[in-house]
Amino acid sequence: MSPQPQHCSPAPSELTGPGPSILVCRPNTRLGNTVLLTPLIEELQSTLPNARIEVLSACPAAGEVFAGFAGVRRVHELPFRGVRHPLRYLRTLVRVCRVDYDIVIDPCPNSWTARFLTRWIPGRMKVGFAHPRHRHRLDVTTPFMDAPRHMGAYPVYLIRRTLFDLDPKAARADEVTLAIHLSPVERAFGREQIHHLAGANCTGPVIALATHATGAKRYALPWWRTLIAELGERVPDARFIEIRPPSGHASLPGLAGFSSSRTREVAAVIDAASCFVCADSGLMHLAAATDTVTVGLFKVTLPQLYAPRRGRSCALPASDAEPGAAAARIAQLLR
Repeated sequence: MSPQPQHCSPAPSELTGPGPSILVCRPNTRLGNTVLLTPLIEELQSTLPNARIEVLSACPAAGEVFAGFAGVRRVHELPFRGVRHPLRYLRTLVRVCRVDYDIVIDPCPNSWTARFLTRWIPGRMKVGFAHPRHRHRLDVTTPFMDAPRHMGAYPVYLIRRTLFDLDPKAARADEVTLAIHLSPVERAFGREQIHHLAGANCTGPVIALATHATGAKRYALPWWRTLIAELGERVPDARFIEIRPPSGHASLPGLAGFSSSRTREVAAVIDAASCFVCADSGLMHLAAATDTVTVGLFKVTLPQLYAPRRGRSCALPASDAEPGAAAARIAQLLR
């Protein structure tokens, strides 16, 4: 039998009253980890439609990621490198602490910073995973052992267990998906950019690629060129474009490319493509939050933790030596 959440059950009025104020405490700088919070926000909006949700983040793109969520009233953005901006960091925390939240959620099972801030920020109920390294307990906890492994799924499991007292099986019942909620205007912008990049006479699928990734996740440029050549043979009418970093640096200068410092603009262009291919990265998760088919290439990280979660999107194990195998799978998805 699985351990039960350790808490005093919240009174129904605390969750279904005029609208509980909720703070999601995730002071992480990475785009991917921020996008992976969107299933939690979706779950809070659907189960507590009157909730007033705020997010504490250190990701510079957090405001754009959550801009499409009606229930998110405010994103408190800590400076990207807090040590270099101590006064701004402190001012943000002071502003957060002026609100007496009904619920403060620490969705991460192993972040010391998130747990410390969750305990320190005023709130009537503090929620998080039980963890042997966290000596200081929260008001409501549940063990992590039964949670789904995917980073987008276990925060949803957390609140189903702790706030709504569901059993582990029920808390894992639905597969969660990422979301960014692009507006009709943003989608139109993406279609216009794709039309411009692919050319007016393009009648086949538009395959967007991003070669940049961190460390060992990265694939060499010859690997990408072989992938494009193999895909071109399997899907002769395909057009390829490159999604470039905000600097605009082209890794594949032979391809038309798009770059922007605006996260939602990048998401809109990816959304308008037929398929998006990149290594496991924050950009992969952003793409997986759109409606395009996202293929995440994995060689060092675990797909069960980070796989794209939406529609036909998938994680594809791909070694440095096998771009042809990846091309065959991507062509199959396009068909």
